[in-house]
Amino acid sequence: MGKKKGKDRILASERITRLFSLSGKVFKESPELSNRYVKMARDLGMRFRVKIPKKYKKLYCKKCHSYLKPGISSRVRLSQKRQPKLVISCLACGNIMRYPYSKEKEKA
Repeated sequence: MGKKKGKDRILASERITRLFSLSGKVFKESPELSNRYVKMARDLGMRFRVKIPKKYKKLYCKKCHSYLKPGISSRVRLSQKRQPKLVISCLACGNIMRYPYSKEKEKA
C-alpha cells in the first residue's frame, strides 16, 4: 500500500506541473479556463498532500485561486519600506501578497 501512495504523489506532482504550464498557455484565450486549471492543481495538491513547486507559488492568488499574469490580472510592485518586499496585488479580488527579497550584494 505504501508503494502505491508514493506513485500517486509522483503522478499528482507531475500533473500539478502540467496544469500550471497549461494555465499559462491558455490564459490569453480563456482566463476562466486558466483559473480552473489552477484550482484543479491546488485541489490535487491538497488531496495527495503534495506541495506546489516554488516556481508556481507566486503565479496564483491565495484567496480567489485565479491565475496571475503581471499587468493583466495582477499588479507587481517593489516596496522599499524597512524590509524590501515584492508586492503582488490580485486585480480580481483585491488580495495583496507580500514576499520578502534581499538585494544582491556586490563582490568587492
